[in-house]
Amino acid sequence: MKNKTKQQHWEYNNILYIQTEFCEEGSLDLFLSQVGLKARLDDFRIWKILLELSLGLKHVHDSGFIHLDLKPANVLITFEGVLKIADFGMASRWPAAAGIEGEGDREYIGPEVLMGCYDKPADIFALGLIMFEIAGNVELPDNGVSWQKLRNGDMSDVPSLTWSLETSKILRDASGNPLPDNNCTFEQLCASDSDEQQHFTDSHSVIGQNSINGNDLSPFGSCGKQPFSYVRRGELAEPPDFMVDATNEQALDTIVRWMISPDPADRPIADQIIQTFGVQWAERRRRAGATIYEGNWGPADEVLAEDAEMIDV
Repeated sequence: MKNKTKQQHWEYNNILYIQTEFCEEGSLDLFLSQVGLKARLDDFRIWKILLELSLGLKHVHDSGFIHLDLKPANVLITFEGVLKIADFGMASRWPAAAGIEGEGDREYIGPEVLMGCYDKPADIFALGLIMFEIAGNVELPDNGVSWQKLRNGDMSDVPSLTWSLETSKILRDASGNPLPDNNCTFEQLCASDSDEQQHFTDSHSVIGQNSINGNDLSPFGSCGKQPFSYVRRGELAEPPDFMVDATNEQALDTIVRWMISPDPADRPIADQIIQTFGVQWAERRRRAGATIYEGNWGPADEVLAEDAEMIDV
């Protein structure tokens, strides 16, 4: 018998109830609050989140609806780490009728929403601020100067949404959870991966021979126990330029700035986001859902090659 996801809907006392698949891992805001307390999320998962939310938003818009309340609390996570846009309580058919209630949380609404303009670009703006929140590892303001600056496309309150020397030194276990680096030892790092095979490469296998412009990039940080960089087997050792250079035209900074353009007409549609180089790169290389750790920069080339061979067989 073919296995199908059970989906039902019904009305009771003029209220529409929708039953969909069970998302065991809770909501994205809970995931981010737990991860963000430890350290910034790794870049590959950040790009996977942008990919999956853009795909979901494209489906919503192509189906003739606008969500109008997109935020991490309204995104659910399946057991496989896949994101599902939920809570359509404020959603409207597109184009929206005049006089609807479409003003969601102030942290995520676009400037045009305050003037009663409810359209697809409002969802794009909300997605842009979600990515700003995740990549910057910040709490969004609900008012004040910082709130106004974001509505003017000004992201200067956060230095960068891209990789930095500080985040590069974060040690992670096989699940992507940051390890404390103040008192760690080489043996403790290995022990964190006791159920997974790992290896260590010499400096020529990592970014710029362990330095950029003379700055040490060793992920051991203050441990200083090993002269070589730690690379877990199956993980990409060298990141693509758009993940480490905030000035790259394909960097997340550029895309988010585009998404939160003050003028709704200047924002991309969901499909344009999906077609950006970084999102396409993440889609081609990912092997798991958005919240599943696959290395700071994603799976290694040899892992993808092995997958291709398995498909051929």
